[in-house]
Amino acid sequence: MFSPPFEKFEKSTSKSFTPEYSPFRTTFATISLHRSDRIRLLAFPHADVAAIGGVIKEYWRKGIQEEQTYGPSFEFKLHGYPWQGQSSDAITSRILMREILAHLFKHGWILHASTDVSKKEMDKDTLFFRKQQSPPPESEWISISFNQFDRLRLIGANAELISAMKQVLASMNLLQEDRGWKDKELIAWEFKIKGNPWCATGVETMTTRLLLMRMLECLESHGWSLYASIDQSTGGEKTSECDSWFCVGDKAWVEGMAVFHR
Repeated sequence: MFSPPFEKFEKSTSKSFTPEYSPFRTTFATISLHRSDRIRLLAFPHADVAAIGGVIKEYWRKGIQEEQTYGPSFEFKLHGYPWQGQSSDAITSRILMREILAHLFKHGWILHASTDVSKKEMDKDTLFFRKQQSPPPESEWISISFNQFDRLRLIGANAELISAMKQVLASMNLLQEDRGWKDKELIAWEFKIKGNPWCATGVETMTTRLLLMRMLECLESHGWSLYASIDQSTGGEKTSECDSWFCVGDKAWVEGMAVFHR
């Protein structure tokens, strides 16, 4: 669940983010990712299904190949293979998921849980959303991906956050290379980290976890909170993929923190 990082923010907006419990009014819906190119929506109203289709068309430049009902769900089959996440698709697929989350959040669909309920070889997460009566305040979104065995990508982050993450890596003696723009048009910045943090063994397994903790602290200090950690990529034979992180921040706080850290 979303947890705002600042006390002032919590006091002013906590009612917006926390739905009043009512067993008779609670509404859930799900998004699940299938094969290498499918998105299935379950229990969303028709208007929301159509709106999500619009988000897909806007942010997945290859477009939608097919739309159909699939049992009790509605399925979008995308052109290409977004969940394989290779080359530039590795960035645009995260942007697509980020913008779907942002759209639903803006309209009161708050992520309740992301979970893996399948042992199939190409399984990915199912996302459960809970409908909130009052939409949250205007927010900003970024995504973070953990690529190959040693790459860290910030997608949509401002210069202040990129610099702060570089300092985190340098302070832990983990910065192998500040590689710069992986894709400037998509605002994707990449760092190369020493060792193999995303396939760690031995003591490095705990160094990786310490790095993730320091990253969360850095995000919070700049107005961001981790909203979702999602397995959205298909692993290869005998391998699995890391989650991708999706972070949200109150727009006013993020802008204020960017000015503060300059």
